[in-house]
Amino acid sequence: MNISDISNSIKSLFNITRQPAPEVPGMLMAIGGTQKPGLSTVVSVGNIVKALSKHSIPTEPLPDGTENKTVALVIAVVEEVFRAIREDANIQVAHTPGAISVLTTGANSAGPVVSQGININFSKGQAVVQ
Repeated sequence: MNISDISNSIKSLFNITRQPAPEVPGMLMAIGGTQKPGLSTVVSVGNIVKALSKHSIPTEPLPDGTENKTVALVIAVVEEVFRAIREDANIQVAHTPGAISVLTTGANSAGPVVSQGININFSKGQAVVQ
């Protein structure tokens, strides 16, 4: 196997078709999203260590009482991944034309005025990962 074969194998991995994520209604995101606890390295490390134990991979301290290096590696990897997600991720949100609607009320000398409107261009927003 040469470099070209390895490169083609890696490229083929990226060609696997995946379905897009299901769309979550805005109301559920607005209400439920604030109820999520956020990322936790402790919870994730605990889940990974539990999974390692299910596969008979030792996670307890070594017989001499020193730290298990497998667990230390898991902690280091999870901490870096979560740091990268929180500090390096760039999340952007876009709305299609017509996605934002407004209803306004007011008054003038002729009486009450009601108006409706929608966005006519694409709008953009940003989000924070926690």
